[in-house]
Amino acid sequence: MPAPHTFGPSGRILDTSALAQAATGKSIYARTLIELALASGTNTLLIPVTAYIQALANIPQDLRWTLMLLTTSPGVQLDLIDDREKAHEIADLGTPDPSLAHVAWCGLQYGWPLVTDRGPDLVQVSPDLQIESLP
Repeated sequence: MPAPHTFGPSGRILDTSALAQAATGKSIYARTLIELALASGTNTLLIPVTAYIQALANIPQDLRWTLMLLTTSPGVQLDLIDDREKAHEIADLGTPDPSLAHVAWCGLQYGWPLVTDRGPDLVQVSPDLQIESLP
């Protein structure tokens, strides 16, 4: 298991759907949640890099700047897959969707809620995950 995180004591994990909905404006909820977390300065927003890549691929190119700007904001961290052990732990969760598995892995590691519209899929990966469903 990785060393304990060194950023804020509380936060949320944004999956592909939260990122895409915030970038496109499809969900005012996702956009507001991100804005409030950034304004508070006390909550970390964690973005699994696989979810970030998938969101970039799924949104129009002219909106990519919103996600790029988000990832440079204070209080936002990208969770990278930077070693084989971590990659194996993510794969061991048993889902063929790498982004879904990475989001679940982050939720299990940090104990933070996952902001998503894929709650049922994530709970199938692990019933221990906290889900904050997008409306």
